[in-house]
Amino acid sequence: MSEYLPGTLISVSKDHLKNVDQILDPMFLMEGMQLRQVTGLLGIEAHTVQNWVKRGFVESPVKKLYNRDKFIRLAILNYFKDVFSLEGIISLLKMVDQDSTVYSAFCKLLSMAPVDPVRSETKLSDIVTKVVDTQNFDYGKTSKEQIRRLLTILYTAHLSIVLKKEAERLLTEI
Repeated sequence: MSEYLPGTLISVSKDHLKNVDQILDPMFLMEGMQLRQVTGLLGIEAHTVQNWVKRGFVESPVKKLYNRDKFIRLAILNYFKDVFSLEGIISLLKMVDQDSTVYSAFCKLLSMAPVDPVRSETKLSDIVTKVVDTQNFDYGKTSKEQIRRLLTILYTAHLSIVLKKEAERLLTEI
């Protein structure tokens, strides 16, 4: 199964996530990467990176080159920007002040943890089927499979809301 390094467009297998340094180290044998290389690997616009630098979320590049630490900070911001505010992400990172080690540990966690512990443990697919079977849907307008998909989408969105609220609550307790 192919995945991406969190916050990047760098395709890796789940096994590669166990040791992200083997992927990142060769990329930074030189002084660093230019902005266009960074944005290409992260899949974000140059103005976004420049904005984050201007706002102090990432240190300014040296000689217009982004080193490994700056790249990882950008990847972390890019990955979690839809869940937390940028300020929230920065406050989390400041707790440990070891972005590179945190990123490596997070990647290792992703390689070891179940992809979807909530839905696999609850057997969501079976529950959705049971719910659909007990309702009186008009199948003249849609199929049973479409209704199952709709309910799965709604429940997955619900989980994302619940988990986001829980992550925000945990963030406030730090």
